[in-house]
Amino acid sequence: MSKTKSRQKREQYLLKKKKQRMILRRSLIVTAAVVLFVLLPCILIASTYRRLDEQANSSDDRNASETVDFGSYPQTLVDDEKTLSALNAVDPEWQYFDDCFAGEGYYGTMQKTPCMKYADVALDGMRYRAVVIERFRPDSVLSPAEAENSCQDDNGFEPDKTYWFLYEPIRWKALRRGDGLVISENVLDAMPFSDTFYWVDRDLDKAPYIDRELSSTKYFFTPANLYKTSSVRSWLNRDFFTSAFTDEEQKLIDNSLHLTHESSDRKKYGLLAMVRDKVFLPSLRDLTAYEGTDRDDVIRFAPVTDYARCRGVYTVLLDGVNCTWQWLSSPGDGSADVVSAFTNKNVINFDRQFFYAYSLGGIRCAAYLKQSAFGSPT
Repeated sequence: MSKTKSRQKREQYLLKKKKQRMILRRSLIVTAAVVLFVLLPCILIASTYRRLDEQANSSDDRNASETVDFGSYPQTLVDDEKTLSALNAVDPEWQYFDDCFAGEGYYGTMQKTPCMKYADVALDGMRYRAVVIERFRPDSVLSPAEAENSCQDDNGFEPDKTYWFLYEPIRWKALRRGDGLVISENVLDAMPFSDTFYWVDRDLDKAPYIDRELSSTKYFFTPANLYKTSSVRSWLNRDFFTSAFTDEEQKLIDNSLHLTHESSDRKKYGLLAMVRDKVFLPSLRDLTAYEGTDRDDVIRFAPVTDYARCRGVYTVLLDGVNCTWQWLSSPGDGSADVVSAFTNKNVINFDRQFFYAYSLGGIRCAAYLKQSAFGSPT
C-alpha cells in the first residue's frame, strides 16, 4: 500500500512539473510573440523615426542650383491667337474640379461646390488644359462662392470664359542630392490645407478640428493642422500625382517616409508626424536645414504659375514676377495653425500662427526622386 501511495505521489509530482513546464513554455511563446509582433515593430518604428529626424537636420554637398525637369503640369496661359483658334475649335470632354468648397461663413458649413470645369486636350504633340470659371472659387472654404471672397478676379480671370494652359515640364531644385529630395521651383496650384473644419468643444476651449464625415465626434482627436489627415495630402497623391507624371515617371519617384514636425526641439504629434508619400508638402526643416549659398532663393516667396493664379491663389508682384506664399506640412502652435513660408521685402519669414488652414495656399511640391531621374545639372 505504501508503495502504491508513493508511486501516486511521484506521478502527481511529475504531472505538476509537466504542467509547470507547459505553463512556462506557453509564457515564453506569448512573450516571444509580444516581442515579435508588438515590441519589435515599435523598436523599428522608433529607429526609423530617429533616422528621419537626424536626416532632416543633416547637411550634405547638395547644390540647390542643380535642377531637373521631371513630369509636367499646366502652367503658362496660352495667348497665341493661332493656337487659341485651333484649341477653341476642339470639342473637349469637360469635367468639374471636385476640390472647390464653399460655406456660409462659419465652421461646419463647407460643402463641395461645382465652381470650375476643365478639360485636357492634345494638339500637335502638345498637351493643354482648358479651364472655365462658372462661379468664383472662394479663398476660404468657409466663404460663399462670390467674387468678393475670391482672388481669381483680382488675378484677372473672368467667369464663363475659356482659358487654355500649356502643360510644361516641372522644374525641381535639389535640396538633398544624396537621397534625391527635390522641391518644385514654382508654385503649381492652389489648395486649402484642409477642406473641412468643425468646432469641437473640449475642456471648454473651442478649437477647429477635421471631420470628413460631417460628424463632430469621429475625428475628435484629429487636429486640423495634422498633415497626415489633411485633404491637401490626399489631393497631392491622387489628383496631382496622376496628372503630373506618366506611368514610367511614377516608377522613378520613391514612396518614402518623411517627417512633418516643426523643429528638432519641438516634435509636434510625435509618430503621427511620420508619413509615407510619393509627393508631399515640404516641412519647415526641409527648407531651413539647407545651408547653401543660394538658400534664400530656395525658400523665398516662390514664383507662381498662370494656372495657379487662375485656380485662385493670392499673388503679389515682386521684382516684376508674380509670387505667392506656400504651405508647409509642419504644424504651428494652435490646432489650426500651419507653418507657411513667405517674404516681406525679400526677408524670409516662417509664420507659425497661420490661422488660415482653410485658405487657398500655394502648392509647392516636394518628392524623393530616384537617382536615375536626374539628368545633367542645368
